[in-house]
Amino acid sequence: MHLFFKYGLFSIFLFQSLHAQYWKTDDLMKLKPIGIGTQKVDTTIAVFLPMPFSQSNFLDISQLKKIPGNEWIYGVHLVYTRFREVDTFNQPKLNYHRFEELKKTYPVLFDLKDIEWKVLEQREATTRERATTCFHGFVIYLKNLPPPDLLKKELSFISKIVDSYSDTLIWVPEKIDYKIKKRKVETGFYIPKSDKKKKAGEKFSSSGIWQREPEYKVQWDSTIKKKTNGYWMRIGKFDTSAFIGTDEFNTLTKRKWSTKMAVVTDVTGSMGPFSTQIMLWLKYSPEVLKQGRFAFFNDGDGTPDMLKKTGSTGGIYFASGGNFDSVFSRMKFTMNKGLGGDIPENDLEAVLKTIANWPDTDTILLVADNQAPIKDIALIDRIKIPVSVMVCGVYDRVNPDYIELVKKTGGRLFVLDKEISNIKNIKSGQRELIGGKWYEWRKGTFVQVM
Repeated sequence: MHLFFKYGLFSIFLFQSLHAQYWKTDDLMKLKPIGIGTQKVDTTIAVFLPMPFSQSNFLDISQLKKIPGNEWIYGVHLVYTRFREVDTFNQPKLNYHRFEELKKTYPVLFDLKDIEWKVLEQREATTRERATTCFHGFVIYLKNLPPPDLLKKELSFISKIVDSYSDTLIWVPEKIDYKIKKRKVETGFYIPKSDKKKKAGEKFSSSGIWQREPEYKVQWDSTIKKKTNGYWMRIGKFDTSAFIGTDEFNTLTKRKWSTKMAVVTDVTGSMGPFSTQIMLWLKYSPEVLKQGRFAFFNDGDGTPDMLKKTGSTGGIYFASGGNFDSVFSRMKFTMNKGLGGDIPENDLEAVLKTIANWPDTDTILLVADNQAPIKDIALIDRIKIPVSVMVCGVYDRVNPDYIELVKKTGGRLFVLDKEISNIKNIKSGQRELIGGKWYEWRKGTFVQVM
């Protein structure tokens, strides 16, 4: 059981360090207030510590019990209203006392180096009656961190599969393709002129004076069209017991890739099996590993969903060089920093940051979660090179966001065992056999029909 729940809220505060606090009230007072309308109070997305209008005492601190540990704290916002009853009212002084009251109640907040402090000024209220209904006090936002046990289990699963990998040689037998021809040959018999005799099945050994027509039969001949000699082939073998399929690994290993391609991989929640196949591909393909352009993203390093900003959500980490262990370590590091939160992901921010990091990149391979829409699709016009997308977790339809990305940038779409390169030219009703099932092009995407 976590220390917080075992000993209770206030007992934790007794264990606070005695060193000088990182955040001082005088420093926080220098923060420039940010104007907002009215603070919404939603206790499902943050911890709210209310104070009365124009006062600095807490009305309720029970929500502090929702904080599982100090490492979960992302940011603290002081919220007040701009409205004042008299011109001589000293808002900065009140803010100072509110910070001091928070310090007495939860001193550890002022020791946490990597948290975001903001001061928000509500500006919609123009009367005392309206101002008193607004929220005043502090809002503590928590990170979207995965439960430690869940993350440990996920990383253990990935490492186990990667460690099971081995190169194996198999013999591919000789393959002969035949060209089949048909031709008519005479049977040696002749067909009677009489329909009655034809129906009776009579045949003659000569044409006779009636010049009977010879009987023919169809004979099939085969000639060798192409012959491929047997050969030894290297394949990658690994534990597949936990996979529904390995189409992604098979596609990646069978195809030639640009030497200036960058690989951008979503490593949020449900992407574990597919992130694993990326690592297995790199073990199989030292030439791709040597290119050294890999980016992993987690949609914000645990940033609370409501605080994520288009184009600057973060949680994007790069790995370069040809060392597998360093790339694998970087992927695990990215997962440890956060596994997402809300369903949409910051795919395009990750793509753009990757291009900025390696400006001579000529194409991007984005490994994306089909179940997660692109959060920052508005950034699509900023991308000036082809982005090919490997959509993972396709069950009944391909997410239209990734279709749009491929179409707009001139990339390719990889779905299970299928590579589709002519997205711009596909017509309504066109069908493609994908993963053994038929998908039909409808309203800008592929939908499973049978």
